[in-house]
Amino acid sequence: MRINIQTAVESVEKGLSQQIKLKNRELADWQGRRQEAEIKEEQLVREITEMEMAIAVLRRSLGLDAAPPSTDQLETIRFRNQTVAQSCIEIMQVNDGRSRVADITKILIAAGKLRGRSAYSTVVKTMDRDGRFRKSGRGVFELVRPSDSSA
Repeated sequence: MRINIQTAVESVEKGLSQQIKLKNRELADWQGRRQEAEIKEEQLVREITEMEMAIAVLRRSLGLDAAPPSTDQLETIRFRNQTVAQSCIEIMQVNDGRSRVADITKILIAAGKLRGRSAYSTVVKTMDRDGRFRKSGRGVFELVRPSDSSA
């Protein structure tokens, strides 16, 4: 009886291992597609911005009113290729080393770095676990200066 159970377990393991390999290949394929889509999106945003700038230059050269094109998307796209902690540091440096978690979360969601309801908690957990950040108030973190970290 023991041999039959062992054979059955080995058979199930073999079948599941094959399914795991297939799922890993499928996952790798989807991750590659997502990466390609993100690269294409960045390229298209840059091209659109360049075209909008060209229109603004043309309108100004003809003496017509021309509003400057928005470059907000270009500013935030760079966060996609960084860790959450790196993105938080950059955002906080612009804000004198201190920011509200809600503001950081909004920026990272707009950049496409985070999604869904867990975005806020992801930012909080990242900063709680990283020694480069210190909680300075309710929903507020600040960057720890190198001289502060030894204290």
